[in-house]
Amino acid sequence: MTDTRIPETARGTLIPLMVDAATGRVRNLDLEVTPHLLVAGPAGYGATSALRLVAAQAAKGGMDVRVVTAKPQEWRDLTGLPGFSVHDATDPAEGPFAIEEFTYGMTSYFEDFLFQGQKAGTLLVADGLAELRGLLVGQDAARRPALDALAEVATLGRAVGFHLAASVRVDQVEQIPRAFVDCSAVLALGPIGNRVRGQLLGAAPGPSGAPAGRGGGEFADYDGPRPVRTLWLDEARLWWPEG
Repeated sequence: MTDTRIPETARGTLIPLMVDAATGRVRNLDLEVTPHLLVAGPAGYGATSALRLVAAQAAKGGMDVRVVTAKPQEWRDLTGLPGFSVHDATDPAEGPFAIEEFTYGMTSYFEDFLFQGQKAGTLLVADGLAELRGLLVGQDAARRPALDALAEVATLGRAVGFHLAASVRVDQVEQIPRAFVDCSAVLALGPIGNRVRGQLLGAAPGPSGAPAGRGGGEFADYDGPRPVRTLWLDEARLWWPEG
């Protein structure tokens, strides 16, 4: 499939996700450096749109991409991409199965004695982490909450090429395991307040400098937070920030 909405990069783990507000230069999310992404913000500020771009770029670059979401209709236009699948988090069988298959795959790579350093290149997108709190994965004695299983991936997945990209509403940040923040690059969109900025970005109180409007926010990896405006992907085209 050829999709001209999705930009070309050297590899699926290198994703042009945002523009630096200070310089106007495109900044990449590099999953080889920061293996996971957490997007947080109020509703309507572009978290799902940012995840769509990450997922589409990763799939076009050859990664196996699975999306677990309570809003599968917002992802159907991307299902023609190779290795791309969408799973309904509200379906008591479909959502947990996709998460369990993903986490089991990571565990298998760790346990496979024939594994010789080749990474799997697999991405799970959880569009709405807090909505997964009620899901259980596994069987019998191995049954456990889906968020605990994904937190294990956040901690260990980098070693074998298992990546996460997830979103959470800003008022639900404290409802998810801390591993999602500590092991991920964090994109905080919209007005989030000093307390949550500190929790997510390690930022000191004060003005964020984030651009106003949809897609405006702060991005933090190992270099600390900086103001950015994200790119996003809708059903028609790739949208670039104005200004």
